[in-house]
Amino acid sequence: MTSLYGNTSNLKSTEKKTLLSLFRKKIINENLISKDFLNYLISAHDQIGKNINLVINHRGKVDLIYLGEIWELEDYTVLKFGDKNIQNTKRLITISNRKNDFQKNEKVSLINSKFINYLLIRRTTKENNLFTICYKNSNLESKSFWKIDTFNDINALNEESLWTLNNNKHLSTKQPKINKVNEKIYLVGISITNKKDLNNSMAELRELSKSLGKEVVGSDFQIRKTYDSKTLIGKGFLADVLLEAEYLGASKIIFNKELLPFQSKEISKQTYMKISDRTELILEIFKKNAQSKEAHIQIELARLKYELPRIAGTGKNFSQISGGISSKGPGEKKIEQRRRYLRKRINLLEKQINDLSQRRMQNRSKREKNELFSATLIGYTCAGKSTLFNKLTKSNVVESTKPFSTLNPTTRRTYISNETEILLSDTVGFITDLPEDLISSFRATLEEINQSDLLIHIVDCSEDNFEEKIMSVEDTLIRTKLINHKRIIIFNKIDLINSETLNYIKSKYHQPCVSSTKNLGINDARLEIEKIIQSTFKKPKVISL
Repeated sequence: MTSLYGNTSNLKSTEKKTLLSLFRKKIINENLISKDFLNYLISAHDQIGKNINLVINHRGKVDLIYLGEIWELEDYTVLKFGDKNIQNTKRLITISNRKNDFQKNEKVSLINSKFINYLLIRRTTKENNLFTICYKNSNLESKSFWKIDTFNDINALNEESLWTLNNNKHLSTKQPKINKVNEKIYLVGISITNKKDLNNSMAELRELSKSLGKEVVGSDFQIRKTYDSKTLIGKGFLADVLLEAEYLGASKIIFNKELLPFQSKEISKQTYMKISDRTELILEIFKKNAQSKEAHIQIELARLKYELPRIAGTGKNFSQISGGISSKGPGEKKIEQRRRYLRKRINLLEKQINDLSQRRMQNRSKREKNELFSATLIGYTCAGKSTLFNKLTKSNVVESTKPFSTLNPTTRRTYISNETEILLSDTVGFITDLPEDLISSFRATLEEINQSDLLIHIVDCSEDNFEEKIMSVEDTLIRTKLINHKRIIIFNKIDLINSETLNYIKSKYHQPCVSSTKNLGINDARLEIEKIIQSTFKKPKVISL
């Protein structure tokens, strides 16, 4: 079956016949384009007077003909081949009267179509042609990922060893099955403040990605005065990102800022690669680390709230029409069925979390009747809260350098001194710009923190930006309405800093400094906590949550 697409409405019957005859032609002798085929193509172009784009398969036969601009071709390859992830064994030949070679938006469209190579034939005169070819640059040290070469002669073009089809024959053979490999991702940073904050954000995004076993193949960033309302980053920068990510073999692009639903949809229109953001990455980490039923409920609720407004851009499968039992009559789209399911599921999970909050409230009431005192460890993720918790309570909760290893509060009874017994809780870590959906879904956990009499803020002082993380935790406390609680700061990991930094922390903050792994300063921290308890609460015996 022949495939003729594009601006074909005004074609005469003789012109259509000429185009359809190209399906019977073949490029022979393993050339990029043979002289006979070029003559046929030039004759058709002279007769029609429009841009002609040909998709050529590995046998040299024409699979698809499209009349129009090169950048529009991507949608038509989807029509012909089913999806954007077609096997990479086809190439594109375009003949045109244009004066310029491949533009950036055209290169993005061509890369998304996953052709082996792209040949543009420019008709300078009726007798002379310029051959421009775009291909993947094999020089990894070059800053240009996609290279463009121009030839004045068809013989010179075909003699170029890089373009002999023998180099691409292996692509048409069936590939052996291989074991599952890590997902390759490309990171994109955007900031409207300063480069230091952006560097910290990108470093954190890289660590979050690695904690899930993803392979970061590349990254880039942009500093702007304002965010682009449609695509978050500039259009030119986005085109560069798409070209570089495709060159490096990435299957997903992750942004360091949360994308609005329509921004994610707009970017997805321009590439076959998956588009994600920091919020979705954090949700994926939470899902991976969830152990209890309670954590699974809270994380599923956050994930569904994130998905609901973004479902419109999830692909053509949800745009299909269906009918039958449980649908709202014939003709209802799958996207509407999915929306209805998400809303029902969200309502059910909200009720389960409300029940969970009610049970925890009853437990807190029992402790209040017994005049029990509560204290909770809070802080940025990976600050060492669980390690210090184990030291203070002689427990054995999971310790990890990966983010968000602790999701559920863990409570243990411990003696701060010979006279003061408390219940101490370890809880989920914070992070900069904690997603609103997570804050809402984890309200049962946050309510537990809210009922604590003392918040113990653990800070990893070995981080270069530990003061920015202190401010980030303070900002989260404001957003969760916990800022008015009595707090103490404990600086952890002092074994990893020099004496100058340690003296700076002691002189500025006058707070306990410890090393949970080396057991340094633990007794000083106990004394400081007891001092605060005794000066604030007149209870002979106190117990914390």
